[in-house]
Amino acid sequence: MSSTFFSSIQSQPVQQSTPNRMLPMKEGQVIHGSIVKIFPNDTAELQIGAQKVIAKLETPLQAGNAHFFQVTKSEPNLQLKVVSEPLIQSNSSSQTTVQLIKAMNLPNTKEMQIAVQFFLKEQIPMAKEQLVQAVQLLKQLPTNVTMKSALESIQKMTELKIPLTPKLFETVISGKSKEGLHSLLQSFKAALLQDTTISTSSKNSLLQIMQKLSQPFEEPVAGVVLGKQIETLQNTQVSISTRLPFLQALKQAGILPIQATLSQPILPTAKATLQNTAGELMGKFGQATPNEKEIIMEQVKNWVNSQVTLNSTQKEQILSVLKNNDPNGQITPINNALIKAFSEQSQHAVFLKDENGITPKEHLLSLLGKGGGSESFSQNLQQILKISKSSINPIISQQMIRSEETVLQQLDGKAFEHAMKEVLKTLGFSYEARLGTNSEEIRQIASTLKPQLVELIQHQTVSANVKEQAELVLGRMNGLQLLSNENGPQHQLLMQVPLEFLGKKMDATLEWKGRMLENGKIDPEFARIMFYLQLEALEETVIDMQVQNRIVTINLYNHDTHLQTQAEMLKESLKKGLQAVGYQLSGVFVKTFEEQKLSSKINIKSSVIETQGVDIRI
Repeated sequence: MSSTFFSSIQSQPVQQSTPNRMLPMKEGQVIHGSIVKIFPNDTAELQIGAQKVIAKLETPLQAGNAHFFQVTKSEPNLQLKVVSEPLIQSNSSSQTTVQLIKAMNLPNTKEMQIAVQFFLKEQIPMAKEQLVQAVQLLKQLPTNVTMKSALESIQKMTELKIPLTPKLFETVISGKSKEGLHSLLQSFKAALLQDTTISTSSKNSLLQIMQKLSQPFEEPVAGVVLGKQIETLQNTQVSISTRLPFLQALKQAGILPIQATLSQPILPTAKATLQNTAGELMGKFGQATPNEKEIIMEQVKNWVNSQVTLNSTQKEQILSVLKNNDPNGQITPINNALIKAFSEQSQHAVFLKDENGITPKEHLLSLLGKGGGSESFSQNLQQILKISKSSINPIISQQMIRSEETVLQQLDGKAFEHAMKEVLKTLGFSYEARLGTNSEEIRQIASTLKPQLVELIQHQTVSANVKEQAELVLGRMNGLQLLSNENGPQHQLLMQVPLEFLGKKMDATLEWKGRMLENGKIDPEFARIMFYLQLEALEETVIDMQVQNRIVTINLYNHDTHLQTQAEMLKESLKKGLQAVGYQLSGVFVKTFEEQKLSSKINIKSSVIETQGVDIRI
């Protein structure tokens, strides 16, 4: 659903001191300007919009008059040519528009008048060729695109120096849409299921990706399943009838070797695994010479003490085993102690990561000799889930249900961060940027949605309906990337995330605006982050978060007038959370969209008075 309120909220300026930037001017462009002062040698000071420039004029003019000028030279000095008679201030905007169209020798059509009037109002330098291209786009507008949306898209393309071609225009229009990705993905899936021209393997691959998008918490659930099964196998007090199905399931999933038994389910391994994991450390210990083992034992102690994914009790238990273990003795007691601790944490700290971004379930897999890389970990977890879901054994089925409940009980900020990252990775938003990376990265991105859509569209045998739906999804993703841009130090990031959990769907559009420092890092002092959400219960919701000198102000817009009470209940925890990362909460203000529309009008009126001669737009 497209919002009628979102753009008015976006239009409010961030109160951040930003240097006044010169409008880019190219040869052939026409601009509106007033003569402020006349200098010798046909040089004059002009007021162009909110900026003053010095330019060389080809014709002597009178101070105080306004004209349309054409840029004849932009470097090294600006040179302008007069293309109109002095403009009369009392003329209406339509009269001024017609005068410019005549001066530029353009066809005086309805679309041309709309385009020129818009460019004049927004004070955008325009070239004849650009206007002709813009009019062609306006004449071929899709039925679901408004004239206002089209003109704003053309303005954005002009600012970003994107060619005004029909294909790129459609892409930008799609990227600016606040309609969620869920509807586009569902339409594509429906068309895909009905199509008989696509090979079974290609169709199944795409359907698996769509399934993964709808279940961003699958791997955390698999981690809980793994943790519980390993913990149960290590506990000899549990009955054989309970432990045996878990042993068989883990063997079938390839997590435990075929020779594993109930009396010895965990066998020491020296297989290579991901760096900075517990498995890598134990691998070094197992392969060390007697002289090296004492040094590595000290490394293990230090690693355990600094490991944030373990609690204090677990650390004490592991360190106790290390203390009582002969440096030249067996690795098994230490390995088992670590496996026990990470089995527990895979269930109780599902979304916790250490300083290297490694979770307890990944440490656990590494101790079992799995996970040569992050993609390998993912495959192992998917296999665990596949076996558990397909099992007819009631013990495994019940454990699967309890594991899902465990994950849902731990949903927090880290959980939603995980979900967003998983969805964006599965969609393949960074597909092009990662093409030049190593072979494992390329294998990963090949299994994401975007490259598979690109390949699908190129197949000539694909039905027109599937191709059209695939192009709509691909166009949305490309549009979001086009609109994520940088303008000097100022950066803008726009993305949409279709989230699904607890049986509910949520479309989230996120827009971040801020600046980059000279070292290439984001300036943490200033930013504006907009969340546009379509929620099942609260429906249309906009969260506008502004950061000024690390002081955070949050405006929440919704139709429900009772949200202020709920917001007050959560305000203190939000305040503490922000303080923990070095920010101060200024306030949380809940407003209706009607109140926002009124305040926008007031802001616009007051800004005209207060910012004369200054043009700061972020």
